[in-house]
Amino acid sequence: MSTAIITIKLFGPLRAKFESDPTLPIRENETIQTVIERLSIEAHPAYLYSLNGRHAKASSQLHDGDVLLIIPPISGG
Repeated sequence: MSTAIITIKLFGPLRAKFESDPTLPIRENETIQTVIERLSIEAHPAYLYSLNGRHAKASSQLHDGDVLLIIPPISGG
């Protein structure tokens, strides 16, 4: 059995935590929420998630080859 891998794209202050967009091996039944926990990112209810170009919920299940975007709230003036 081959290892399932996803690509994660981070934005805003989350981007500063990593040198580049991480790729991550995922386990069976992995969700966006469990990936956030594994990356030690503090979950925030205002985060937006995109999975393969479509809006997703934290409970969305991940699959091999998925591209996950984690977008924090943006503020400014």
